[in-house]
Amino acid sequence: MYYFIVNPGSQTGKAKNLWHDLEERLKSAGIDYKVSFTTIQNNAEKIANRICSEHPEMKRIVLAGGDGTVNEGINGLFGYDSFILGIIPMGSSNDFARGLGIPQDPASVMENTIHPRRCIRIDNGLVISEDGDIVRKFAVSSGMGYDADICEKALHSKLKKFLNRFGLGKLVYYMIGFALIFTRKACKAVVTIDGKRTIKCNKLLFAACMNTRYEGGGMPMAPAANPFDGKLTVCVAHDISRLKHMYLMTKIIKGKHVNYKGIEQITAKTIEVNAEAPMTIHTDGEIAGKNSHITFSCFPEKIKMMI
Repeated sequence: MYYFIVNPGSQTGKAKNLWHDLEERLKSAGIDYKVSFTTIQNNAEKIANRICSEHPEMKRIVLAGGDGTVNEGINGLFGYDSFILGIIPMGSSNDFARGLGIPQDPASVMENTIHPRRCIRIDNGLVISEDGDIVRKFAVSSGMGYDADICEKALHSKLKKFLNRFGLGKLVYYMIGFALIFTRKACKAVVTIDGKRTIKCNKLLFAACMNTRYEGGGMPMAPAANPFDGKLTVCVAHDISRLKHMYLMTKIIKGKHVNYKGIEQITAKTIEVNAEAPMTIHTDGEIAGKNSHITFSCFPEKIKMMI
């Protein structure tokens, strides 16, 4: 049995019409399926949790939407040996699909979902605050600081919704990011790698912990990230001037930013950040809250996916 969780609001509502076309493929193939549509009150996390609770038998759960839908979905999943996950990228960024080499064309992905070529097990990340206020899984990335501030502002951006109509929604991330270079303040922090190595930052701009290479609509924040190795790759930016920050924005598009002083790319099992003041935390672009003491790692269980 296939259980589809569809976000009809992805791409400013375009996903709703797109789903109708995809559903015809299911009917033509004679697939046994059920579909649930997300709402504000009944999001993908709640739906996924309900499916796992009510159907403990082996099943296929497919998330159709953007990275936010994927994030909600994996936070509702449990009983990892009782489901195989699929995704149909229907968002404005689709960084999770991009990081796994899944095509951006929903029609071809649906065909592969019906007739999967193979299944793989991939990592999903976990972020926990010391006070327990934040406990979230993530598929693409989780970070604190500058990149999270960009996500927070983008989530409420009317311009993004407008640009999504033309497939240009990711431009908002660059525009907001440029403005924040000159308006946000960095703070002191200590980043601890695997409980051993420490990075003392007088000005921590951000710590982006990546499960896959890309975030923010195709930016290779951590080119070394590998979603199969049981580790995360963190990109730490600290103690650089606003002018250098602006210059490095031009390098991140091709992943060349990691070659410069003040940018560190480290692969590890745990990354702990202890900042002197609360910083914004995001998981897959969704805001998890603000906190000053966070630990990032991989969730103990891998997700079995059809690709």
